[in-house]
Amino acid sequence: MLGRSLAFAFQPILALWLVALFGVGAAAEVTGGRFALVVGNGAYTGELGALRNPVNDARLMARTLRGVGFDVRLVEDAGERALEDAVVAFGGDLRRSGNGGVALFYYAGHGVQSKGANYLIPVGAQVESEQHLKTRTVPATLVLEEMEEAPTALNIVVLDACRNNPYAASGRSVGGSRGLARMDTPPGSFFLAYSAAAGQVADDGDGENSVYTGALAAAMTRPGLELEEVFKRAGRTVRTQTGGSQVPWREGSWDGAFHFVSPLVGVDPGREPGMVAPQQPRVDAPDPAAETWMQIRATANAQMLERYLATYPNSPYRMAAEARLKELNRQPFTVAVRPSEAHVRILNSALPYQKGMLLPPGDYRIEATAEGYETKVEVVAHGHSPTSHRLVLVPTDDFRDCEGCPEMVVIPAGVFRMGDLAGDGEPHEVRIADRFALSKYETTVAQFRRFVLATGYRTDAEQDTERGCFSSELEKNKWGWTARRSWQELEYPLEDEQPVVCVSWADARAYVRWLRDGTRLPYRLPSEVEWEYAARARNETMYHFGDDEKLLCKYGNVADKTRWPDGRTFDNAAACLDGNVYTTIVGSYRPNAFGLHDVVGNVWEWMADCWNGSDAGVPADGRAWETGDCKSHVVRGGSWSSTPEFLRRSASRLEITIGRRDSDVGFRVARTLAP
Repeated sequence: MLGRSLAFAFQPILALWLVALFGVGAAAEVTGGRFALVVGNGAYTGELGALRNPVNDARLMARTLRGVGFDVRLVEDAGERALEDAVVAFGGDLRRSGNGGVALFYYAGHGVQSKGANYLIPVGAQVESEQHLKTRTVPATLVLEEMEEAPTALNIVVLDACRNNPYAASGRSVGGSRGLARMDTPPGSFFLAYSAAAGQVADDGDGENSVYTGALAAAMTRPGLELEEVFKRAGRTVRTQTGGSQVPWREGSWDGAFHFVSPLVGVDPGREPGMVAPQQPRVDAPDPAAETWMQIRATANAQMLERYLATYPNSPYRMAAEARLKELNRQPFTVAVRPSEAHVRILNSALPYQKGMLLPPGDYRIEATAEGYETKVEVVAHGHSPTSHRLVLVPTDDFRDCEGCPEMVVIPAGVFRMGDLAGDGEPHEVRIADRFALSKYETTVAQFRRFVLATGYRTDAEQDTERGCFSSELEKNKWGWTARRSWQELEYPLEDEQPVVCVSWADARAYVRWLRDGTRLPYRLPSEVEWEYAARARNETMYHFGDDEKLLCKYGNVADKTRWPDGRTFDNAAACLDGNVYTTIVGSYRPNAFGLHDVVGNVWEWMADCWNGSDAGVPADGRAWETGDCKSHVVRGGSWSSTPEFLRRSASRLEITIGRRDSDVGFRVARTLAP
């Protein structure tokens, strides 16, 4: 009788302990992995002007998040490609490891809104018009898209980027004048936080950190604060310190439970700020594992069962708890594979793979195979929530990612000597560390037309009547562009399969971004290192096919002895006849050893590299050279008007301003391949 009375008396205490330890009666706590991408951009130049605090803010935030259990990627002073690559790589991390976990993106630096969209400004961005925001910055929606594809339970986005519009001082109409615009959150569990409300400007602060980031970092390390309360507390601090001139804003669809620091965890004053140490539960369990099991045995909360097993690893009810957990945790499992026709197998299960099949938690070894692609095996962690794992196979043969996409050739890794080996400069060794893909042909009129019609794209490139674009009715009809600035009113008298010409660097970049957005694959312009390596195809002869100039006309459309309609010929022309004066249909000539067409002549091709007077300083690993005079870029390969001295060893490089269009300049595209 006495034992029963004591047990009855302890029931309220046991209930309190269950609430504290297991969250009985409360929303389920997110207990998966924690992942963060933290970006601080401050080293702006020119009219943007350097910002004092973003890098300091990013370092503080990275240190704080690591202290509360996040796996953190820290990126500082990122250019456009580095920022894009970091966001895409973060998305890949989340798809591989983020099952049921938390993803957090933090950005400090310049940001601009335009027509309801927000753009993060990379270091070194050359933004001279409204259109450039779409082609030379990184849209904030890219972050949301990468998070949306991941199997995370909670996605947090923090933007401390609401400083004054850096372009307003110059009088140019680029973006809104103040602050960032509110963004619609995708379906799922998203929490968005802005350092200032719509239309407000954030205070950079007088110390080493902005007012907002300093307050937020302090709130994150306080034990027991729910997600919403962390940002509320930081907001109150900011309003007080700025006298009400800055009011942080937050929104989203999250209604679960998440603590940066658990109520059962305290701050250890002997540790670095932001670091936390575990403490004992506030109320000790009065009864052994049996009492707890009787309370939770019928639960539908899988996380409660997991905590029970972790707390009582030797419980006599362990097998019953594991069986109940396995039953509850069977969740849909899907592998989103590229190419879509690939065959998927689960190597450590006898079950045949089916999209959306129900599987208990565990690590599954997935094999994907497709003809023309390398077989890929990855381990996929499947947890308490549905898993959708993205897996992209690496091609081994020529491939095309979609109907209307360019046909791509796989270029192997390798080492070569860059530069004109017989010229005045010093050749230097460059290593292409990873395979990549290059389009087999130069981008055609038909391909570019598809982009223009799909997007309504309008160029802001200058008209150039001295370079064959619009200089006469004959040339207008030949090159395919009208003198009107609207790209919704273009005429296309060129044949569909001729290379598109009279396109600026920004136009080429816009096309590449459209491909990238439509396929979710890393299309881009090639670097000049990649282009020269691919064009030579490992040959060190005068031309990629040998040393005989008379063979030029078999491999490319160049300045040769073919007569113009008025009887003229090119001076210093190649000693052969190719039958063409202007551009011709891509692929009309023999390919090089890698299978690429028109790497000699037809049209010069835009590179991703900024202009530098010599190629001696190009990155030795094949990346694009993104510093130098970025108002001009490199073109490579020669054209229909190029004489042999401009074609030898594929080493010639020309400087063209990014806003200019020429009748002998086009482009081809590259794509990064997974290592």
